Parts: sequence; structure tokens; C-alpha cells
Amino acid sequence: MALSHIALVGLGAMGLPMATNLVAAGFAVRGYDLRPERRAALAEAGGSAAETPAGAAAGADALLLMVVNAAQAEDVLFAQGALDALVPDGIVVLTASRRPDAASSTRRSRAASSARRPAPSRSWRRRPRRRSPR
Repeated sequence: MALSHIALVGLGAMGLPMATNLVAAGFAVRGYDLRPERRAALAEAGGSAAETPAGAAAGADALLLMVVNAAQAEDVLFAQGALDALVPDGIVVLTASRRPDAASSTRRSRAASSARRPAPSRSWRRRPRRRSPR
């Protein structure tokens, strides 16, 4: 899947620079933030501002969530409709810190979402570093 349209929700200290760098790299970026001045800053940088998270995600190939925690992520994805607004097989990149049980909860919610297939059952965990022989 080639990525050409990217949605970004959370245009704060990290999200806005990420969005502007993606615009500079030639991607079509639509973003949403609670603060109108952050949406305006994205528009000034060449991206487009959306009035809702679902509006940002509409037709996007990928959705980057730059939110604070699991509760905000689930609100954006499910209650505000961002997941269902993505293209089929769209990619969701979640940067919020989460406990493992919150990830399982999101997977169950995604499976229950009307427009999506169940999430993979495999859990990704960081492998311990291998020590090099001395």
C-alpha cells in the first residue's frame, strides 16, 4: 500500500512538527487538534485542517495519533469515528503510552467496530537486547 494521504490527530509539541515535516516531504496531510490555532498552523504549513478527528481521517491511508493516553486514543478512534473514516486496511499509528491491558482493550474494540476486520491476535513486545561477545 502506497501512502499518500495521512491524517494526524494531536497537533501539539510533537504532532505539529511531524505533520509539517510530512507536508514538506510531499505527503497530503490533514490534521485535527482541539486548539484552532494548531489547526491553523498546519494549514499555514501547507497541510489541511479538519474540524473533527473523523474529518481528518476521512479517506486517509494512515492515521497518526499523537494523543496523551489510551482513553484519548480510544475516544478518537471509536467515539469520534476516526477508525471507520479511514480507507479499508488503513494503518493506525498510536504513539500514546499505554499499559498492555489497554492495548488488549483497543484490540477488542476494534474487532467490534462495524467496518473493520478483527485485529491480529499477536502481541508485539520488545525483545531483550543481545549482548555482543567480548
